[in-house]
Amino acid sequence: MNENVQFLKEHPVFQRLSEVYLHQIAEHMKVVNLDVGATLFEEGDAARNFYIVMEGTIDLYAQMDGDDEQWVQMIDVGEVIGWSWLVPPYRWAFSAKTRDGAMFMQFDADAIRELCERDPAFGYGTMKQICSLMLGRLHTVRAKMGARIRELQKES
Repeated sequence: MNENVQFLKEHPVFQRLSEVYLHQIAEHMKVVNLDVGATLFEEGDAARNFYIVMEGTIDLYAQMDGDDEQWVQMIDVGEVIGWSWLVPPYRWAFSAKTRDGAMFMQFDADAIRELCERDPAFGYGTMKQICSLMLGRLHTVRAKMGARIRELQKES
């Protein structure tokens, strides 16, 4: 447990939280390993966890028309994967697959949501951090859309 608390203390998302909150979160996290090309989660499935990449890289994909997937972003070591766990209906907005195998810190979303509900200060701080993550992903997708539109305009 102390290793988990230390991990949280050193991660930017959790650095501002009190020792009490860090210990509460540490009770609901564990290390998970996945092989090369393994699926971490699928778009539309229930978002029951969120993750921090400890080793390896992850590719995020968005479902397009039909069965096509569009690559959205690569997630690297130290980054958080997942915000869908905090926003109803708690369904993944993207799919995630390991690029080269990966090790994650996995967090139990139901337990963390319960902590957020019980303690509004903790919930507000968590929401601010996740909103920052969401905004970053939105900017990435927006930039990719702009680049694709420019490509299409050149082709016409």
